[in-house]
Amino acid sequence: MGVTIKDIAKKTGLSITTISLVLNKRESRIPERTRQIIESAAQELNYTPNQAARSLSTKKTNVIALVVPKGSFYNLADLISSVEGACRNAGYSLSISLPERDGDSCLEALQEMLRRGADGIIFDSSNIDEAFYQAYMDLLLKAETPISALAGVGAHLFSNSVIPDHRKGGALAASHLLELGHTRIGLIAGPRESCTSSDLSLGIEEALEQFHRDPGDVPRIFGLNAAASGSDGLVALIEQGCTGVIAGSNAIALGILRRAYERGIPIPQGLSLIGYGNNPHSAEFPIPLTTVSIHYDRIARKAVNLIKKLRSHSPAFTPELVPPSLIIRGSTAAVQPEQAVDRT
Repeated sequence: MGVTIKDIAKKTGLSITTISLVLNKRESRIPERTRQIIESAAQELNYTPNQAARSLSTKKTNVIALVVPKGSFYNLADLISSVEGACRNAGYSLSISLPERDGDSCLEALQEMLRRGADGIIFDSSNIDEAFYQAYMDLLLKAETPISALAGVGAHLFSNSVIPDHRKGGALAASHLLELGHTRIGLIAGPRESCTSSDLSLGIEEALEQFHRDPGDVPRIFGLNAAASGSDGLVALIEQGCTGVIAGSNAIALGILRRAYERGIPIPQGLSLIGYGNNPHSAEFPIPLTTVSIHYDRIARKAVNLIKKLRSHSPAFTPELVPPSLIIRGSTAAVQPEQAVDRT
C-alpha cells in the first residue's frame, strides 16, 4: 500500500486536515513554515496523491480528451504534441481517441470520453461532412462537459471553437504566387465538403480578385489529406498549365514533390509549390517547403484555456480564428519561362 496522508501526519505530528489543505493546494492561513514541513515530509516519504479519490471529492479528473478522426487535416504528431504541452502547462493530463472519420465513429468516441468523465474535450471536425452537424449539435446541447472544436462542419462554425483562419491562409499563399508572376495557380486540397478546403478556396479567390484576375480561374482538385492526393492531382494541374500549386496539407505537398521528381519537373524552377500547416519536417524536405503556418501551439493553448474558462461556468464563446503566417523557403520562385519543361 502506498504512502497516505496519515503517514505524513504521523511523521510531522500535524493534523490530517492541515496536511490535506497543503497537499491539495487549498486556500488557507497555514504558515509558510508549516507548508514547507509538510511538503518536505511528502517528498521524503515519496507521497503520490490518490487521483481517483481527489476526482471524487472535486468532481474533476484533470484530464482533457483529444478526439482526432483518421485522415485529419491536422498533422497528427504536431497536434498531439502541441495539445499535450498545453495540457501539461495547465495541469491536465491528455487522453487521445483516434476514431474513423465517419460521423457515427466520431460521435461514439465523443460519447465515450464523456462517459469517462474528462474535464473537457478538444475535437477536430475538419473532415466531417455536413450530415454529422445535427447529431453533433444535439450532443453539445446535452453535454455538461465543455467541448472545443478545431474546425467547423461543412459551412457551420461552432461556438467554443478555435480555428485556423484558412481563408486568410489561402489568400496568403495565392498572393505570394501572384507576386512571383504566376498567373495560373492550382489547388489540391482535402475533402470538398470540409470547412478547411472551402475556406482555402475562398481565400485564393479573394487574392485573385485583389490582383484583378478571374477568381473562378483556379483548377481545384479535392480528395483525402494524403500524399496520394498530391501525387495523383499534380498531373491534372500540369495539363491545365499551372505553374504554381497550393497544397491543402503538408501530406499532400509531399505527394506533389514526389510526383514532380518522378516527372523531372524541377522545383521551384519548373513549378512553385506551397504547403499548408507547417511542421518541423517542412524545412527538411529535399526542397525546403514554402508553407503557411497555422501555429499549432497557439491553437492548442487557446483550446485548453477555453476549456478552463468554460469549466468556471463562463458563457459560450464565439469562434476564434487564429491568424496564420507565410513561411517562405526554397519551393517557390518567380516564373522563369526560359526554364520551362515538358510537362506531358
